[in-house]
Amino acid sequence: MTARPARNLTRAIELDALRGLALFMMFGHHLMFDLRYLFALDVFAWQESWWFINLMRPFFLTVFLVVSGISSSFSRSNFKRGWRLLAVALGFTAATTVASVLSHNDFYILFNVLHLLAVGTLLYAGLSSLRWALSQRAIDATLTLATVVILYLGSLMPDLNRLVAGNWLTLPLGILPAGSPGMADYLPLFPWLGFFFAGVLIGRQVYADRQSALPAPALKSTPIQAVLRPFAHLGRNSLLYYVLHQPVLLAILFGLQAIGWLG
Repeated sequence: MTARPARNLTRAIELDALRGLALFMMFGHHLMFDLRYLFALDVFAWQESWWFINLMRPFFLTVFLVVSGISSSFSRSNFKRGWRLLAVALGFTAATTVASVLSHNDFYILFNVLHLLAVGTLLYAGLSSLRWALSQRAIDATLTLATVVILYLGSLMPDLNRLVAGNWLTLPLGILPAGSPGMADYLPLFPWLGFFFAGVLIGRQVYADRQSALPAPALKSTPIQAVLRPFAHLGRNSLLYYVLHQPVLLAILFGLQAIGWLG
């Protein structure tokens, strides 16, 4: 028997850095959100501006979701990743529900980016498991169709929210039930799951060999690595930092408030 040669995988540092940058911007947004809406400080009013709501926030969410989709093509077990993400997401929902009830504030996180990534990862894992019956081309075609349909339905959500009576089962889709509580964070499947699937398609084409798309000289360039390394570290450990960032931010802000340095 001939030993199978080991694959020399080059970590795609550009993906880690992009995900880390998007995550860093999300953290900044959450800090500004907390200061304005949880601590009622008259700061960062531009969060309510058209350009932030319709351009800046969607841009960084799109980058994060597309890169997360690309990264799924690197995973050895998307089922494992998906179930782990779902467990963390449900833990977030439980913790924020308890915090909301006890504090009489709306800290609810019923469906956000973690829930969306869990669903997207599990759906892709399920589709990939059918490779015994479907060709790679058929899987790509299914992902493409799903991406187009989800993005199209997402564009209809504002009208559907006015025309369709929502319930708790439609909340993940983007149709809110009447009387739903205020949520500290919310990211429905439509249209955002479409960006995740778009990333999966990019990963399957551009990163089919699981190698960095950067040229070799760039990977060895000290200046480029110096710029990318902090964001890449954040991106490689995105789940850990995402889970911890809001409790840490709130602990710091409540501590500053308690000693009279905030508000």
